[in-house]
Amino acid sequence: MIAWIVYIIVFSILFFVLYLGILGVMRGLEAKNNNKLIKIKYDTKSSKYTSNELKKLKNLYDNGVIDKKEFSAAKKKLLS
Repeated sequence: MIAWIVYIIVFSILFFVLYLGILGVMRGLEAKNNNKLIKIKYDTKSSKYTSNELKKLKNLYDNGVIDKKEFSAAKKKLLS
């Protein structure tokens, strides 16, 4: 009788651990897919974003707000 109670407790614990493992894997896969979707959305806008930022930087450089060194560093950072 006691052996059956121990088996039931051990089986319950193993089932719970298996459930948590599967739940963790499913959440990880969902997060990975969400990150891919976010990256795809960002990549489609990246060329438009980059060109707008370069125009803003050029405008700041032309107006004397930033110097050539700052402009080059910001441009390099945007394009990398």
